[in-house]
Amino acid sequence: MQERISNLDFIRGVAVLGILIMNSRFFAMPKSAMFNISTAGAENFIDWSILILSQLFVADKMMGLFSILFGASIVLFIESAKSKKIKNPRLLSLWRNFLLLIFGGIHASFWVGDVLLLYACCAVIIIIIHNRSIKLLVILSILLTYFGAIIAPLFQMLFDNEGNLISSARESFPDGKGLEGYWFVDSSKWGEAIQSFFGLDAVGRALGMMLLGVVLYRLYILQGTKDQLFYKKIIYMFLPIGLVLTSINIVWLYLENYDPSIAVVSSLPMKLGIIPICIGYIGILSIFNMNLSEKIAIYIKSCGKMAFTNYITQTLLCFIFLEGIFQNHSFSIIELSTFVMFVWALQLFWSKFWLEKFKYGPLEWFWRKLTYINS
Repeated sequence: MQERISNLDFIRGVAVLGILIMNSRFFAMPKSAMFNISTAGAENFIDWSILILSQLFVADKMMGLFSILFGASIVLFIESAKSKKIKNPRLLSLWRNFLLLIFGGIHASFWVGDVLLLYACCAVIIIIIHNRSIKLLVILSILLTYFGAIIAPLFQMLFDNEGNLISSARESFPDGKGLEGYWFVDSSKWGEAIQSFFGLDAVGRALGMMLLGVVLYRLYILQGTKDQLFYKKIIYMFLPIGLVLTSINIVWLYLENYDPSIAVVSSLPMKLGIIPICIGYIGILSIFNMNLSEKIAIYIKSCGKMAFTNYITQTLLCFIFLEGIFQNHSFSIIELSTFVMFVWALQLFWSKFWLEKFKYGPLEWFWRKLTYINS
């Protein structure tokens, strides 16, 4: 039986916690606050500082890490199945991800921001091509991850300077909606045009980052087995590039006063920064995993081991507090950050507590039982 790779658990723990920073906004604020941070939650200097820092260090990056780890986990699962002499590891992996498709479908019926459904669909491609040449996988990873950046200027052309859908695009998108909901607070529903952009970008980015995860796993980078000098080098090589690109997005929007004429195209540099920042984060977190006291690291690793359970319970807690108890409250970013830290504390402690008594998290155990039901 393969031993767990602690570096994967550590990075996954940070990623699943970090995801809540952005996902909580979906529940507590207008959807536009995810893309146009000026539309909600910013009441003072501290709010603005938190928003800008989250755009720089968190937005799309935590989901990028999560996608990288999911891609790597597919290869790890197939390798583990082979070591157990299971007859058809790829078929078993397909069955496992079909189960995830069901879980994701149930989760998505409650919350539109679910990623499990998307990952389960992308997993089929990963299972088929994961052992192709690393060069091919790198090329595909870059093209797919940056697909949203490639099409951003084309989609921006569908809208006029006020964010309305141009007349010539109404044949393709008959609902006639512009950037409302996405860039403006005046609607909770997006138009077909901006939904198309968001959907294409999300699929490309998820699959591209999953492929990157396969590459980083096959190069033994994700496992944390390289020396510290190697991880320091990838931090110095990649992180500054990603942060500069993301900063361009933030400064550009600020200088243009979040003008709808750049609503879509301004995301281009931020999207280009995702790969270098995520690689830099892997370097940082791998060094932390090597040097952090086990008394502290065990909380993060436990959270990573129970990432499936923690991801779903984050949604439940958001429903209970943000759309239930405090549904009529207009949250500031400081208040929402307090809620996020409350959930972090819960998940860090309950994950460690649970895994001291059981081998797997509750949803991880259930998924595993169904996966091997015929084995």
